[in-house]
Amino acid sequence: MAATISEQAPKTSLVTGRLPLIISSVLIAGLVGFLSRQGLVVLALLAVVAVTLWPVRGRLSAEIVWAQATHLIMGASVVIIIALMPKALSQLAVMLLYAAWRIWHDRLVVDTDAGLVKLLLLQLAAFEALFLMAAIWQTPRPVLLVLVWLAVYITSYQALTARRERGAGVLAAAWALTATEASWIFLTWLVSYVTPGQYLIVPQPTLVLTALAYCFGSIYSAQRSGQLNRGRLTEYLLIGFVLLAIVIAGTTWRGTL
Repeated sequence: MAATISEQAPKTSLVTGRLPLIISSVLIAGLVGFLSRQGLVVLALLAVVAVTLWPVRGRLSAEIVWAQATHLIMGASVVIIIALMPKALSQLAVMLLYAAWRIWHDRLVVDTDAGLVKLLLLQLAAFEALFLMAAIWQTPRPVLLVLVWLAVYITSYQALTARRERGAGVLAAAWALTATEASWIFLTWLVSYVTPGQYLIVPQPTLVLTALAYCFGSIYSAQRSGQLNRGRLTEYLLIGFVLLAIVIAGTTWRGTL
């Protein structure tokens, strides 16, 4: 049903359809980025909602909101990332990536493997934004856990439904629960990696959860295509175990457990 809604939903950008897609995407990214840079996070979030949900024709409905959920999640993530990144160059890079995302997203065939790539990028952006909030804004843990579950479940469910996966709800809920439980553990000793000059701040949970999402997504894709065998499954699981071993060995536990 979600795939049908997505195909039938009207273009909801204020400017998409009146201007070429590239120009409209750059304008939207610039507006959102400018407001976020000025610390006007609430206004930036309202701008994301406005350019995403303002219907060109027809009335706003729950179906339209659901169909545009990926744009809302990505837009909100971009707002938070730009607001929390300390360097103007990093903020500009995020704006440009957001514009590129909007261009690519509107041309995407959701029921192919490109849909899984979109899902991975969505969850990467959501994880980065949420764990930056935890690291810098000290957002309460219960709030973050709820947001992690919602972001993971909604994006996973839509991606799986678009691929006509019968168990979309169960699979999405299972991965959302796994990500939430892992987040609860990581928030106990949140570690962030900062590049020289503070051009990039990456919380450790962002890397781990994105890598796990890649492993699970690869296993799912291989199974759906009939290419999953013992060797490939072992390879994906080994990647996950190596990643966790690196995290355990390289983390300063600080006696928090």
